[in-house]
Amino acid sequence: MENMQFISLIWLFPLIFMVHDFEEIIFQEWWFNKERSALLKKYPKVAGEYEGISTAGFALAVSEEFIILLVIALTAIVFQWYYLWFGTLVTFLIHLIIHIVQWAIYKKYIPAIITVIPAVIYSIYSIRFVYESCNMKLLFGIMWSIISMIIFLANLFFAHRMARKITRFFRS
Repeated sequence: MENMQFISLIWLFPLIFMVHDFEEIIFQEWWFNKERSALLKKYPKVAGEYEGISTAGFALAVSEEFIILLVIALTAIVFQWYYLWFGTLVTFLIHLIIHIVQWAIYKKYIPAIITVIPAVIYSIYSIRFVYESCNMKLLFGIMWSIISMIIFLANLFFAHRMARKITRFFRS
């Protein structure tokens, strides 16, 4: 299933991911400093996470995830192995939905909320298009989505650990 629209949707994923994460990278530190006291009162555990990660540390974690997405996109196109890419996109969509829930709970701007809507639209369209174009089996789509979630949750812990270490390095 190698048509231009199909390949474009696959390569758009890392681009959409970066645009979304640019908002987080650019506004995370400013937002946290502005909202620090409210976060410490309402969500002390979340506040502790943000305090431990600088903009540089967060950007490093995002760049590591971006490289993984590029490898997954390249693998999907070169080897026509779409299930991992599909599962990763489903995982990203769930990540976006979590941002929407965070925003609804916090009831104020959070870094990432502006880019969530276009990213959700892209994700839903791409998931549907690729699922139908590849005649994917629902069970395999679900299985690869679960596998992708496990991989990216493990990577998220690794990336946050790496981000904290970089933050400590730059602050010392």
